[in-house]
Amino acid sequence: MLLQAIQTATLAADKRSNILLQGESGTGKELFAQAIHNASPRRNGPFIAVNCGAIPRELLGSELFGYVEGAFTGARKGGRTGKFELASGGTLFLDEIAEMPLGKQVSLLRAVQEKKITRIGDDKIIPVDVRIICATNKDLKKEVEKGNFRQDLYYRLNVISIKLPPLRERREDIPLQFNYMLKESSEKMHIKVPRIQPGVLDYLIHYDWPGNVRELQNVVERMLNICDGGEISTQHLPAEILQYEPGSAEKTISNGSDLNVDKRREMKKQSKARREKQQIIELLDKYGGNITRVAEEMEVARNTVYRKMKQYGIE
Repeated sequence: MLLQAIQTATLAADKRSNILLQGESGTGKELFAQAIHNASPRRNGPFIAVNCGAIPRELLGSELFGYVEGAFTGARKGGRTGKFELASGGTLFLDEIAEMPLGKQVSLLRAVQEKKITRIGDDKIIPVDVRIICATNKDLKKEVEKGNFRQDLYYRLNVISIKLPPLRERREDIPLQFNYMLKESSEKMHIKVPRIQPGVLDYLIHYDWPGNVRELQNVVERMLNICDGGEISTQHLPAEILQYEPGSAEKTISNGSDLNVDKRREMKKQSKARREKQQIIELLDKYGGNITRVAEEMEVARNTVYRKMKQYGIE
């Protein structure tokens, strides 16, 4: 599945069409976008990234399109260049595109269609030569059906669709990625690459990785910081990974021969709980602890979020 995504990205790099990257949080969507840009004819142009979910909605327009001096109270003297202009001749990466407010989607659609923008407070039309790559951890088509995302904008952005699989669906890649991250992080920390004791990789391969590649990177750095004597053993693994017994996870579940029905059901339940806990933590971080926004994103009641926070020990 990852190989298919890489092949599609390689073919798409030479084209001019817009690209939509879809995948769970932590699957490396921005790295993919950067790689597409680097392999494209626009590689010598700028790569500008914008997180649509991190910018307050009232500032999103000025961030994308810029503004002129005096456009509003607090506007910078001399105005400001927007991300579309900064990305001209290169690639504009719009991360968390599903979080863009409906009111701003109209302006984005016009800019994508016409390749022209107008700074806030000005009437001058500025042509921009930008390739758009978007990313989301949501099913954008379902967001269209819910009325949260414009259908016409969806079809403009989703010309080439690439889905990035979560780490748990490509466990065979874990040893390769672990060793690469271990070497890279060791070089950054100016330490010798430690030896890996037998058994460590077994735990890593069978763990569910709700945080995907980002979580794996976090685990690598953690182990490098706490290991002593130039060797990494299972005692340096986080507790949540040690709860997994090597040889008893998804691969065993799939054939159903080594585990009874109750055990398989319990493991799937635990796996779902880990992913749900990770989702709540990420949303709390994203919305600054705003329970209402978290509940809206998860499509549950506020009381449900509070109950699950207590259940998972999230403070």
